[in-house]
Amino acid sequence: MMSAMEPMNAIFLAATVGVGPFWFLMAFRPRASITHRLMRTPWPVVVIGLVYASLVLPNVGAILATLLSPTLTAISTSLATPEGSLAVWLHVLAFDLMAGRFIWLDGLARGVGAPLRLAALALALMFGPIGLLLHLALRPRVVQDPAQHLS
Repeated sequence: MMSAMEPMNAIFLAATVGVGPFWFLMAFRPRASITHRLMRTPWPVVVIGLVYASLVLPNVGAILATLLSPTLTAISTSLATPEGSLAVWLHVLAFDLMAGRFIWLDGLARGVGAPLRLAALALALMFGPIGLLLHLALRPRVVQDPAQHLS
């Protein structure tokens, strides 16, 4: 008999491992055609978003009640469940991947070198906003290749 946790563990593992190839391509194959084909579309984030929606929408009433009158205790209680933790993890994966995509695209357009690109992407993968802040603080101010700029 399958426990209630097994599907959530499978979703957690699939999502966690599933974003890896996108990060690898942005970091180590930034100019490859496969990277451009995959990362210039919204699909990597859309897939995570659909799984997230499938977890959140059935509980939207309870979630909205918490969000409309938020307290640290109420938020902590919601997130302290496997469902809440998985939903937040998917949210983090999606938004960190969006930050990584921005760093990758903007970095290509501005001619960011590999050391800064790798540092910013690694930090965005692990600590989302810190990687984005590093990129924004240290990137060249001038767009060098308008064809690569955010599209």
